Amino acid sequence: MFELAQIPVPDLTDETFAPFWQGTRDHKLRIQRCCDCKTHRWPPRITCRSCRSTNVEWVAVEPRGTLYTYTIVGRPTAKGFSTTPYVVGFVALDAVPHVRIIGNVVDVDPSALTIGMALNGRFVTAGPNDEMTLIHWSPAK
Repeated sequence: MFELAQIPVPDLTDETFAPFWQGTRDHKLRIQRCCDCKTHRWPPRITCRSCRSTNVEWVAVEPRGTLYTYTIVGRPTAKGFSTTPYVVGFVALDAVPHVRIIGNVVDVDPSALTIGMALNGRFVTAGPNDEMTLIHWSPAK
C-alpha cells in the first residue's frame, strides 16, 4: 500500500523528537511524561502544559488504543503515499487515553472503520535507507 522507501524522512536527530524515533527503532512506543506532575504528553514539548516544568522523561507505553478519529486520503499527497486510498487515524492510547498518536491505519477496508475500534500498533521500517521506523495501526484481533 505504501511506498515505504519513498516516505520523506524527518530530522531524526531533532532533540525534541529523537527519543521517540529511537523508541520506534527499538519497536517501543515512547511518549513524554513530566517528572514533576506526571502528566503524559504528545506531541513532545520543551515545557509541560500543566505545570510548566522542563523536567521531562520518556516512558514506554503499550502500542494499543482505540480509533479516536480518522480521515481517508483519496488523492496522493506526498512522495511515498501515492497509492490511495489510505487511512490516517488518531489513536487514543489505552494506557493514557488523553494522549492520541497519529498514524496510518492498515489491514482494514476503510469502509469497515468505526470510531472506538480497538487497534494495535506495529513497527515498520521506512525511508530510502530504512533509516526510520514508523508505527502503523491495525485492528486488534
